[in-house]
Amino acid sequence: MMEFLSNFFSTSQFIPHGHCYLWKSELVWLHLVSDVLTGLAYYSIPVMLVYFVRKRRDMPFGWIFLMFGIFIVACGTTHLMDVWTLWYPTYWLSGLLKAITAFVSVLTAIELVPLMPQILALPSPAQLEAANCQLAKEIAERIRAEEVLRESEQRWKLALRGNNDGIWDWNVKTNQVFFSPRWKEMLGYEDQDISNHLDEWVTRVHPDDLEWVTQAVQDHFAHKKSFYITEYRIKCKDSTYKWILDRGQALWDEDGNVLRMTGTQKDITERKQAEEALSSLLEQLESKVEERTAELTRINKSLQAEITERQRIEQALRESEQRFRATFHQAAVGIAHVAIDGSWLLVNQRLCNILGYTPEELQLLTFQDITHPDDLNTDLEYVDQIVADNIQTYSTEKRYFRKDSSIIWVNVTVSLMRELSGEPKYFISVIEDISERQQWEQQIQASLLEKEVLLKEIYHRVKNNLQVISSLLNLQSAYIKDEQDLIIFRQSQQRIESMALVHEKLYQSQDLAKINFGEYIRDLVASLFAAYEVNEDVIALKINIDDSVFLGLDTAIPCSLIIHELVSNSLKYAFPTGRNGTISITLKKDHKNQVTLVVSDDGIGLPSNFNFKNIASLGWLLVDALSNQLSGNINFQGAMGVEFHLTFTLI
Repeated sequence: MMEFLSNFFSTSQFIPHGHCYLWKSELVWLHLVSDVLTGLAYYSIPVMLVYFVRKRRDMPFGWIFLMFGIFIVACGTTHLMDVWTLWYPTYWLSGLLKAITAFVSVLTAIELVPLMPQILALPSPAQLEAANCQLAKEIAERIRAEEVLRESEQRWKLALRGNNDGIWDWNVKTNQVFFSPRWKEMLGYEDQDISNHLDEWVTRVHPDDLEWVTQAVQDHFAHKKSFYITEYRIKCKDSTYKWILDRGQALWDEDGNVLRMTGTQKDITERKQAEEALSSLLEQLESKVEERTAELTRINKSLQAEITERQRIEQALRESEQRFRATFHQAAVGIAHVAIDGSWLLVNQRLCNILGYTPEELQLLTFQDITHPDDLNTDLEYVDQIVADNIQTYSTEKRYFRKDSSIIWVNVTVSLMRELSGEPKYFISVIEDISERQQWEQQIQASLLEKEVLLKEIYHRVKNNLQVISSLLNLQSAYIKDEQDLIIFRQSQQRIESMALVHEKLYQSQDLAKINFGEYIRDLVASLFAAYEVNEDVIALKINIDDSVFLGLDTAIPCSLIIHELVSNSLKYAFPTGRNGTISITLKKDHKNQVTLVVSDDGIGLPSNFNFKNIASLGWLLVDALSNQLSGNINFQGAMGVEFHLTFTLI
């Protein structure tokens, strides 16, 4: 073995390769320099391939780059071996290295053949661009859907405020409850008087009502009832009790566990008092009848005493009935007794005034005849539930047709009277005219629409005026001979265009108070690249934008001017002629409304003693002044490229 290795590395068996060149110095140096440079080039290429594969972990088929690197290193080694054999004839070693190179070359070629269809199947830049465009469209659609959802939620909240109901939202997992200001106002409390915990509600429910109210909630959680709806008493700040109508709907997860429950609270104290008064009158009437029966039994002993007592009882009965009818017919709201089939049994004068019918005309109709078709199904569903004893009462807003065919909005509260056997007897309906309130709501909506149109027109005109100023500066710049003055004019023109772009985005935005700042940054940087005639193959752009960042006018304009100055400086100074690089822009917002803006490049960097606050440059002065205007903090690093951090809080 030692003899083999000695012969393998021996230099005495052959003559050096330099003898082939007759040791002519010019020829020897020509081959020497050529092989050395070729070898060095072969060694540098694998280094770049390995660096590329390590940096681009997402690149498919990274192993083939490594095989190419091994193949190229082997080729470079054979060239350096040719330099060695000029003086030292270790041709066995040289042949072994060439054999290894041949093996690696053939293996790489073999592995490349089945890999070629997969490489050709990779998407082209045009396909990737098309996919990006599709993704951008989907993002835009989602943003529009979120805007529509937000508008729907605002209309829902406005409708609840108009209905004068309190709102509550109970997180069942944590027992945290959101009580709306109206909920607290009903009980006489200020907003800060009641904390967001379930105990605030439990401790105020009347002790006699708490057990069955809790049972109603549990029945809804157990899916025994589709909706939670109940009436109970709740304690006010002045220690009195109010009757409320409480309605809610729970939300379950996939495992059937209750996550949260949301509902409304309506003050029905006046209605309850009216019902109690009516019930009291009925009890008095029944009591009188019982007294009359007992008296009739006793006066059998004496006919005269019987006649006298009977006259007295009949007189008392007439007075009681008169009081009941006076209460029924002189009430400030419409009251009616409605048969199970929907026909009007008994109506008061206020209801006739609301609908424009006489009592006789109304009793020939049913409530289905005068109910608007769009509201009838909902009304009938409530009727079915109350007849089935799923709910005790219900209240709803609906439209009636008056006798003159006009439409009137009413609030209807319905309860059911039953026979002693439990069979439905008739409905008691309390009807309140709310047409005037509906008209006010429509007028408010129209007024809001007019103001929205006016605000859009203002944004549009401001944008046009700024564009006129930009055009005037452009025309004026044609007469400027001094190159430095011309640059200043163009920079001013670009700053004005960036402010005009803000107003254009506000004009196009669904929410006229703020804009999607991520979308704005993309348009602003695109215009800057076009203005500076940047070749995107030389200077790349990376944008990482949080699409949830929306800025108002007072914040958007200073922030846009800061981005304008920083990106312009990178385009002008960071990349001298022939230098490639990347400009990156990042915009994020955290849960505390803290906004972070990062503008960076990998260019030539800044001098070690750079301090932008001490430089007599309008651009840096603007960055400093606008940062103070935003009450933000700005930091920078300039050793390896330039990186500016701006943080400020959205108010």
